Amino acid sequence: MKLKTYLLAFLLVAPCQVLADGAERAWISLSEDEGLVTIETFSRLEPGHSGKYLLEVMKTGPHGRSVNRQSGSVPVSHGDATGPLSTAKISLETNANLTIHLRIIDSEGQVFEDTKMTSVE
Repeated sequence: MKLKTYLLAFLLVAPCQVLADGAERAWISLSEDEGLVTIETFSRLEPGHSGKYLLEVMKTGPHGRSVNRQSGSVPVSHGDATGPLSTAKISLETNANLTIHLRIIDSEGQVFEDTKMTSVE
């Protein structure tokens, strides 16, 4: 049973890649102000690489569940941070949760991901 747990953990983490200096290739920035959450997404691909992104925002709360998906292109990188690729604003009522997942696939097929969660209680 432990082997299955370790294997599952490895498979969940393996697709996520990080630069040698610890800088991320894909990340989500969240800010919150009086129940309004602002989501911004960023990337830092290898110089000369472009890609595509998929942003999935799942909101669950006392009134149900909704899922919003956005996708688009990541422009050719010059080695610096690119973004925001996408900006979204979501209202979040009491007892609601947000799960935000960003997935970027570069022009060589490498996958970079970030996930954030936030809630109002």
